[in-house]
Amino acid sequence: MDKSNLSANSTTPLVWTLVIFISVINYIFHDGVIWSILYIAPVFLTIFHPDRRFTSVISIFCTCLIIGFSWVTKDSLHQLLNQALTLAAIWSAWFAIINFRRSDDRLSKERERLRALFDYATEGIVITDQSGEIVMINPVAEQKFGYGKGELVGNKIEVLIPERFSKGHVSRRDQFNKSPQARPMGQGSKLFARKKDGGEFPVEISLSNFSIDNNKFVIAFIIDISEKALFLDQIRQEKELAQMYLDIAPVMFVAISMDERVTLINQQGCRIIGLPESSIVGKNWFDIFKPADIREEERERFRKLKEVQPDQEFTSELESVIVNSKGGRRIISSKAVLIRDHSGKPITLLASGDDVTERRQQEKRIEQVNIELKANSDEILKLNSELEDRVAKRTEELGDLVGKMELANAELATEVRERRQAEELLQKNREELRASLEKEKELGELKSRFVTMASHEFRTPLSTILSSASLVSKYNGGDQLEQRTKHLERIKYSVNNLTAILNDFLSIGKLEEGKVHCNPSEFDMVSFASELTSEMRELTKRGQTITHVDERAESKVVLDKNLTRNICINLLSNAIKYSDEGKNILFKTGVTGGKLEISVTDQGIGIPETEQQHIFDRFFRANNAVNIQGTGLGLNIVKKYAELMGGQIFFTSQQGKGTTFHVTLPQSIE
Repeated sequence: MDKSNLSANSTTPLVWTLVIFISVINYIFHDGVIWSILYIAPVFLTIFHPDRRFTSVISIFCTCLIIGFSWVTKDSLHQLLNQALTLAAIWSAWFAIINFRRSDDRLSKERERLRALFDYATEGIVITDQSGEIVMINPVAEQKFGYGKGELVGNKIEVLIPERFSKGHVSRRDQFNKSPQARPMGQGSKLFARKKDGGEFPVEISLSNFSIDNNKFVIAFIIDISEKALFLDQIRQEKELAQMYLDIAPVMFVAISMDERVTLINQQGCRIIGLPESSIVGKNWFDIFKPADIREEERERFRKLKEVQPDQEFTSELESVIVNSKGGRRIISSKAVLIRDHSGKPITLLASGDDVTERRQQEKRIEQVNIELKANSDEILKLNSELEDRVAKRTEELGDLVGKMELANAELATEVRERRQAEELLQKNREELRASLEKEKELGELKSRFVTMASHEFRTPLSTILSSASLVSKYNGGDQLEQRTKHLERIKYSVNNLTAILNDFLSIGKLEEGKVHCNPSEFDMVSFASELTSEMRELTKRGQTITHVDERAESKVVLDKNLTRNICINLLSNAIKYSDEGKNILFKTGVTGGKLEISVTDQGIGIPETEQQHIFDRFFRANNAVNIQGTGLGLNIVKKYAELMGGQIFFTSQQGKGTTFHVTLPQSIE
């Protein structure tokens, strides 16, 4: 039974008993004595009854009794006046009681709301007096600190502070009490709280103060930021990893915010400019790193990027000039993309480029050599003409002097030999210059294709990292863990894509330099293929399946296990990448007749027939695959790995239906 029922059960009979008793006395002794004034007593007693309607019932009942007695006893005018005063007193008491109960109800509800706010707040709340003694603490704070209900009340606040900080906290607490004001605690520093078991956890604390009856109190709002601190540390590590990938890139990367300031630059960019990263980031790109004669023109072009609409794809390929730390002008062949925030507003221009200054200077030198070579060629032709005239002249003289003719023939033979030697030397120089020019052009084209491909393939993961890092900093609430985790996974996925791209670059570089060697070892092909199939199934799209079939007479092979693994992973990854969801991928292996046969069949987009002859070329990508992420290096690397182990690769494909790649390797190599 609750308190309200108990109060009603005890008050109701008492009030009715008193009313009846007064009614009897009033009836018996109704001879001039004003007994009716006693009816005010039961009306006042109803203040203890939980139902406010009970007060009205008693007031009405007493009023009816007074009026009834007056009519029955035919009171005099003086008695009627007294009865009227009694009725006025009764209803004045009713009015006072009703107002009191309404005020008390409002105060009770207000106290309940404040108590609920205190008890059910998601943040820890601790209230102390001026001496630092805990007078109130809510359940969330008790749970965070590992204490039971009411266990902390009466203890000093320093019991919740790590021992290494508790002594200094007393003086800071006294200083706050001298000039209290609402503020965050420990600005610019990391704060830690101590649990009952001595463990510590990072917190954010906001302080405020209030006074009650000249007693001053301090209220602290405590937020456990353990998850936030861990999340921010993960973000920092991912950002450092992304910066490391950028720093090992052989091209320059620079990000310029819409206020023209540099927000990111990699190590190659720092080397080209000749300054450390700290001296570049935050500086105005156009005021410091652009020549004065073209500065305003390029600044105006940059500002027009704000007018590019979100539905307009923006990319820019051009050669521009920058100024290095020594004042020298460097020519940069670059490609730029515009990065937007979640609302479509441009926030950053990301550009990648290569320093082509020496290349352009070399082209000018080659052009000058060609001009000089042409001049020399004209001179040699003139010499040939003169020699022919001399031969004709000597021929005419043969008829006169035989001896002179022999001498002339000897001289002529010498001159002809010299001319042939000069022509051979000229031809050799032409071929060497032509070969040098072709090699330079091939190198330039390769670098240009690398810059274009790197810029395109790095753009998407870098844009994801930048926009996710920007959005993560805004998700500070405890109820936004899902959003933070989502953007963290996007950053991890983007970093993995960058890792795969850079691994392709490193692999092709090692192959070109002859640093990849074949290290054969014996292993079981059946278990090798089964393990690889299980591993690759983790990377499939929704509904995709990988079926492994082993058509073998034998299972042992002696090959380079790592190269064989890389071949299979590359072919299976391509099959997953270029196949839609729900498609099956068939992975066959078999050892027969001293040969290891590997085949991967997909039901993907296929390879256009007109482009199949170029599929193993470096950086080549078919027209129907340009919108799918890739470097164009994978099949080139697979072909070189197969040839390194004495094998070969070929394929059959039909556009829109699928592709089958076949790799044949010797069962054993020495």
